[in-house]
Amino acid sequence: MAHPLSVVNLALLAVLLVACEPKKSAEQQQTLVLPERLDAPHVTDQMTAAGMALALWDDAGGCKLQVGKAAPSIWLKPMAPCYFIKSPGGEVGQVYRHDKTTSVVAVLGTPVKGRRCGQEVQGLVLKSNTVTPSAYVMQGSVHCAEQGLHNFQYDLFTR
Repeated sequence: MAHPLSVVNLALLAVLLVACEPKKSAEQQQTLVLPERLDAPHVTDQMTAAGMALALWDDAGGCKLQVGKAAPSIWLKPMAPCYFIKSPGGEVGQVYRHDKTTSVVAVLGTPVKGRRCGQEVQGLVLKSNTVTPSAYVMQGSVHCAEQGLHNFQYDLFTR
């Protein structure tokens, strides 16, 4: 059986803790509802490859590519948010060197559950200071940006 004095002490301590808790205003008690998407177009990822600055934009749920300082103008197949495929386990965008003059980077989009994961991947073929989205788009499998791709997958984007 608990000592009567310790029960009184516990009750007094509980009263003091409740009294010391700051009172919240009506504004602080309301929970804020955050939008799932930003209304304005915004950058989701960026990198430099083959001497070109590349940025991916989420524009009303579509994935748009910006090359250099020009306005984003190239629509890509994967849906936003979209990200560049990174080297496995790294923070740096993965660049596949197809031949002496051609490099390829990959864009991941059409999100699924998971951080920076999606079910569509499209290549960007970089050659002679131009960027061309690949006609081929990998679909169906789930890929994550931080896992990278294999060389044979990058090779499919050049066909």
